[in-house]
Amino acid sequence: MGIGEEKLSDDGVGPYIISELLPFSDGEKVIFINAGTDPMARIDDVVSFKPDYLILIDTCTVNKPPGTITILEREVIKEYVPISTHTIPVHIVIDLIVEKLSALNVFMIGFVPESLEGFKDLKLYKEDSLTLEERSDNIDLPFFEVNLTRTLKIEADKLIEIIKKLIEAI
Repeated sequence: MGIGEEKLSDDGVGPYIISELLPFSDGEKVIFINAGTDPMARIDDVVSFKPDYLILIDTCTVNKPPGTITILEREVIKEYVPISTHTIPVHIVIDLIVEKLSALNVFMIGFVPESLEGFKDLKLYKEDSLTLEERSDNIDLPFFEVNLTRTLKIEADKLIEIIKKLIEAI
């Protein structure tokens, strides 16, 4: 599940990664969900899929250089994602999901952001290649293009390639 605001530079890393992995979502072993800034709205999607693992992708506040990727166990997510652009704090959303799926293993792949600045020139996601109907039919597509800093884009693209290889192996 990718979480973040695509209009705030590196905060869009979760939606960016999910949008690149959507073609690999088979609906049986793996699904990719772009929760944007409202992961609460996607709880039912997670619960109905009944996964063994829920992996969140978002920015975090660990004291490391920008571009650092860290794995956060469920128990410490609250410490490193304390204030966010999300409607409900992520740890509360996790608790609500775990109430319904008690055996669920949850962790976060957290990216240390370089910038969370907003962009003045917003461009629709794949503006030239998606119709309005295609855009509205797929809630997992970001609405706007994600403008990651070069630092985070390099690291996000590396993670995307690793995830693709893992999917091929299962």
